Amino acid sequence: MKKTWLLMTVGSLVAFNASALETEITIYNQDLALIKKSQSFSLKSGANDVVFNEVAQQLKPESVFIYGDNIRVLEQNYDYAGINYATMLNAHIGKTVNTVRQAPDNGKNIFEKAVLLAADGGIPVLKFDYGIETNFPGRVLFDSIPPELNSTPVLMAKIETAVAGAKDLNLAYLANGFSWQANYVVNVNDETTLSLLGRAAISNDSGSGYDNVKVNLVAGEVNTVRQFMQPRAMKAMGVNLMMADSANSMGAVISEPMAMDSYYIYKIPENTTLKNGQMKQVSFINAPKVKYEKEGVLNSGIYFNTSKTYYKDVHPSVYYRFINQKEDGLGMPLPQGKISFYAPDDNGALQFIGENVIDNKAEGQKVSLQLGKFFDVYGEGKMTELTKTDTHKYRKQKDDCPTVADTYRYKVSYTTTNKGKKDVEMVLKQPLNGQTKIIKESLQGKAGDGNVYEWHFTLKAGTTQQIDVEAENVIEQRRCDEIILE
Repeated sequence: MKKTWLLMTVGSLVAFNASALETEITIYNQDLALIKKSQSFSLKSGANDVVFNEVAQQLKPESVFIYGDNIRVLEQNYDYAGINYATMLNAHIGKTVNTVRQAPDNGKNIFEKAVLLAADGGIPVLKFDYGIETNFPGRVLFDSIPPELNSTPVLMAKIETAVAGAKDLNLAYLANGFSWQANYVVNVNDETTLSLLGRAAISNDSGSGYDNVKVNLVAGEVNTVRQFMQPRAMKAMGVNLMMADSANSMGAVISEPMAMDSYYIYKIPENTTLKNGQMKQVSFINAPKVKYEKEGVLNSGIYFNTSKTYYKDVHPSVYYRFINQKEDGLGMPLPQGKISFYAPDDNGALQFIGENVIDNKAEGQKVSLQLGKFFDVYGEGKMTELTKTDTHKYRKQKDDCPTVADTYRYKVSYTTTNKGKKDVEMVLKQPLNGQTKIIKESLQGKAGDGNVYEWHFTLKAGTTQQIDVEAENVIEQRRCDEIILE
């Protein structure tokens, strides 16, 4: 029945003079694409068998949507059996095939005919005149490709229309094997500005290639449902990535994105080619002078508990910070992606200085990236005094056991040393656990994010910055071994 349907469909395709009009691919950054295409058909009144050619190998059949003026879709079938040894064997079960094996005495080929009885797991079971071979030491040969096998996938549909004539039918479906991600490259111009180039890296590992198609890119994650039963034809294709078609790094090709619901769409203005196994790079941001701040962040290892703590020889992290704002040539949605930093050395030669990943950043958001650690800057902290100054015992409401509240006073000395040749803007961060309060400090600090206290200072080249701090903390413990006299 399947063979008859295929022959009828191919004949109908020729008779109906179908021609492709346009294909548009919208790619999401999660192994997913929406593919839309229009194809022109000459339809007769009543039911028509039509074929949409050049559909993706990893098409999701449950997502297919065919639409057009004054038509009704009666049936649709995705067909891609593929041509390989296993499918050829399965297509010839019950038929007479040619075989070849080598004679053990002289190595010459022996050609014989046999009936193919089965082919489980790609292993043929053959009936010869002399008996049945289940472990045939040769090969099965085929005279031709059966009509039910095809080298490229097709989508077939039965379309009903009341009015005969030429019609443009539209096809939309989802397919796996497509993805894209944003990659950013930064060149540090000087002490105050950097240049930022953003490129979209588009991957096509769908098993199908496309010429002269419109391409859109969606930034943001859409929810999809995992397919529980995958058709046999939907097998993951091998990946053969090659770098190609990189856009000119001097200018952006994609214009500012268009908002859609909770996402953004980047449109590539010119039709392009997406070869199977190809990664294409297209520029979408070129900001040559973005203001930035470089900062060293040292996280203190001091904790205000019941014992003295310290840290030493801790190298602060290097952070680059900038704002996604229009005045710096940005101010558009920045999709999540890897960002690589380059900077000139003392001889002017460009060197790689680190990389990180940025999350999705809306206009006006701050971008903060850790690239590594300072080599010539290091710090240490030591708790020089720890004193218990007060003890208070009380009973909480509806609690049989008393609570003991001990008050501790701490003295801490922090030192940060810069052995380098350049000044460094520094932030020393101290977590304040429990009920810790800063009582006295040699350098004015301020509250940071969460339960963190910060000191900001410029660490001159070849100098050491010392900060002396006194803190207080109340530590409460529930003590059932304590007795309180009422």
